[in-house]
Amino acid sequence: MKKTAKIVVVLVVALFIALAFFIFQKKEEIPAPQPQSSTQTKQPENTIDNSPHSPNISNNPNAQSAPASDSAPTDPPPAQFLLQIPFYSQAPFGNWDKVHEEMCEESSVLNAGLFLLGEKPSKDAFEKELMNFKKLEEKELGDYKSNTIAEIKKVTDIYFEEKINSKIIASPTIEDIEKEIVAGNPVVVPLAGREIGNPNFTPPGPVYHMLVVKGYDAQNFITNDVGTRKGESYTYKKEVIMKNMHDWNPQDIHLGAKKVLVLYK
Repeated sequence: MKKTAKIVVVLVVALFIALAFFIFQKKEEIPAPQPQSSTQTKQPENTIDNSPHSPNISNNPNAQSAPASDSAPTDPPPAQFLLQIPFYSQAPFGNWDKVHEEMCEESSVLNAGLFLLGEKPSKDAFEKELMNFKKLEEKELGDYKSNTIAEIKKVTDIYFEEKINSKIIASPTIEDIEKEIVAGNPVVVPLAGREIGNPNFTPPGPVYHMLVVKGYDAQNFITNDVGTRKGESYTYKKEVIMKNMHDWNPQDIHLGAKKVLVLYK
C-alpha cells in the first residue's frame, strides 16, 4: 500500500508539471493585446465631407477656395448713352411709293449694319443696299413685306455673312436693351406702329413698324426711326417702346411676341 501511494504521488506531480508546461507554452503563443484608443479612427485627410454643413471642396491639389462673394461688383451703367449711327430713312429720296412704304425692316437693319461696318454711304448707295436686301428677302423668304424678326435675322445673317453677327432677345427688359447699346450693339425693335404715337407718320400710321434703338437717357430711348424723314435721333418714352413691342403676327399685331434683333461684331 505504501509503494502504491508513492507511485500515485509521482504520477500526480508529473501530471501537474506537464499541465503547467502546456499552459506556459500557450501563453507564449497568444500576442499581447494592443491598447485601444478612446476615439474613432481618423478619416483620411483627402476624404470629401458632403454633409450639409460643410463645403463640397474638390480634393484637386490645384483647386482654390471660392471667393466670399458670388460675383464681383460691377460699375453701374451710364445714365445716358448714344451710338453715333448715321440716319437713312426707308425712302432715302422721299419717294413713299408702295415699295418704300414696306422698307422699314430692311432700312433698320441697314442703318445698324452699315454703322457696325463703319460705312456711311450716299443716298444713292443706300438705296441700292435697300433694293439688294429686298431681292435677298424675295429669294430666301418669298416676299419682302411684313416679315418676322426671325425671318429678318435669317436674311441679315446672309447679307452680312462673316462681317456681322445677330441675335434675338426674347422678352427683353429695358436693362437688356441698354446693356446692348453700351456694348456698341444697335437694337432693331418691331412695333405696333399705330400705337407709338409718332405725329410724323401719315395717318393712321403703319400697322407693323421697325426702328433702331441707338441710345437712351433717363426717360427715353433714342432711335433712328426710319419711317419718317424726321426720324434721326427721334426719342420715345421707354414705356411706349416696351408696351408696343410686338413681332409680326398676321392675325393681330398685338398678339406678336416681344422680341428684338441685336446686331454686333
